[in-house]
Amino acid sequence: MSSLIEPPAAAPGAGHAPINTVTRFFRHLDDGAFDALIALMHPKGVWLRQGEALDSAQTILAAMARRSPTRRVHHLLTNLYVEDCDHGVVVAGYMLGVQHDCGVPPTGPSPLQGIGSIRSFRAELRMTAQGWRIWRLESAPPSFVAAA
Repeated sequence: MSSLIEPPAAAPGAGHAPINTVTRFFRHLDDGAFDALIALMHPKGVWLRQGEALDSAQTILAAMARRSPTRRVHHLLTNLYVEDCDHGVVVAGYMLGVQHDCGVPPTGPSPLQGIGSIRSFRAELRMTAQGWRIWRLESAPPSFVAAA
């Protein structure tokens, strides 16, 4: 009997490491661990975020400084797959965003009012001496957004 759930075919030799890099990146973003997030970027990498090309620790930290310190955000990644590209691998999938900002630092659980948006994302990674690092990260406009 075969399994009904088959894992996606990974790029040869890449294993789960590229997916782990991308997952850790978004977890660091949600946790506000921006130095750890930056460490997962390739030295010449770029994060295309909200119309900006964040291409250095300084530009990433400046963008993060504009985030509300009282907003709780969770990026949920799903339907992930890895494929080869010219200089590394691509991790792609869907990103579901859940967020809440009540104007004060959250203590305890935040109210869950549903998924705020769903969008596709694509991260190209390249191998470095430190492991897989994000060369280019971008997401598409939302394909679904919560009703106002």
